[in-house]
Amino acid sequence: MKLKEFEFELERLRAELQRNIEANFEGWDDSPQAIVERRNKVLNHDGFEFFVQSYFPHYVRSEHKSQLHEYLFEQLPQSVSDKTKSVRQAIAAPRGEAKSTICTQLFPLWNMVCDLKKYIIIAMDTKEQAYGMLEAIKVEIESNPRLAIDFPELTPGKVWRAGAILTSKNQKVEAVGAGQKLRGRRHGAYRPDLVVLDDIENDESV
Repeated sequence: MKLKEFEFELERLRAELQRNIEANFEGWDDSPQAIVERRNKVLNHDGFEFFVQSYFPHYVRSEHKSQLHEYLFEQLPQSVSDKTKSVRQAIAAPRGEAKSTICTQLFPLWNMVCDLKKYIIIAMDTKEQAYGMLEAIKVEIESNPRLAIDFPELTPGKVWRAGAILTSKNQKVEAVGAGQKLRGRRHGAYRPDLVVLDDIENDESV
């Protein structure tokens, strides 16, 4: 895909995501007490499920949870609960289970909100796929009013472009394709502390 075509596709994706977010914003209690209660739930060590269910109605269409979702909401937060341990998770599931939405988009975003990680890398089969996923994260930070009301401290920082962002909380997120090198990457004093590999294999590589 040519650069101009790719930039057009990213912009089209942004516009669609923003429309979906705006269409699902109603009935949000912005009283100080409600904000404090929600923040406390999200920032709890097991607050990931509440975070997903409460702030992203444009992704969560039903309260029904599959066995995979129950597993993810329990295991993903546990994987980052101890900063002294390095944990690996391998997850396989059929299409349509929202794996990428939960694991690659919303889980990194929860880590950013909770300030659990400083340098996140999202790797997918192609750079274009990874850039699209990061664009979805950017749109949530920029345009999701629920996040803005409850977590105003999370805003765009000095770097805010396709493929890489730096938040106001000095958290870096990079998107890379499967063929790009990861070794040696740094964000100041930080090495990558959360790496999400999402469908990095294709028919040829397998």
